[in-house]
Amino acid sequence: MTTLKALEIWTAQSVCDVGILLSFVSLLLHLGRPYFERILGRLTLRVAADLWWLAYVVLRDGTLLVAALCGLWCLNLDLMADIKIALPFVPLATVALVIALALKVFGNAEDLNRRYRGVVLWVALAAFLNMIGYVFVMEAPGPEYAVARQPFWQAMRALRSNANPDLAVATFYVTLLLIGGVTVFAIVRSFGLLRAIPSAERDDV
Repeated sequence: MTTLKALEIWTAQSVCDVGILLSFVSLLLHLGRPYFERILGRLTLRVAADLWWLAYVVLRDGTLLVAALCGLWCLNLDLMADIKIALPFVPLATVALVIALALKVFGNAEDLNRRYRGVVLWVALAAFLNMIGYVFVMEAPGPEYAVARQPFWQAMRALRSNANPDLAVATFYVTLLLIGGVTVFAIVRSFGLLRAIPSAERDDV
């Protein structure tokens, strides 16, 4: 293996791991909304309150966006053959993150309503799938552990993308189909929202 190839594998694996970590951070920020609202209520200056809430929204939605982008970046067969991605957990977690983003962008997910709860549930599902995949598949015990010879852990290691190309291909096609469906929904919803804008406002833009 050349140095350039080794650097490519290390970078790709790092991006995948960062995406998994950020899905947990985004979930914690979504679940921590009551804390941020309590602090917001104690800020007497309007500017301070606005900056506090802006920082919260940027961190919460920014980590969600970057986590989804990292997952999408790793969702290709070439990288799946080089690095260990937990199948089908991590790719399905990426789909869940993309759905959460679509719900946020194309609807009111800021108020405490049904859509907001749906976003939190999708982010929680993504974090759960990433946790299962990372702990039990990607970082399953190696040969230095006696338990590594148990059938359960052998089956878990067999779910790594670089060890199971057939499952990698099947997972790739399924996730690609699901993300394509979300993309179609986003396009249709976007055009629908544009048509709902009065023509005078569109001309001003």
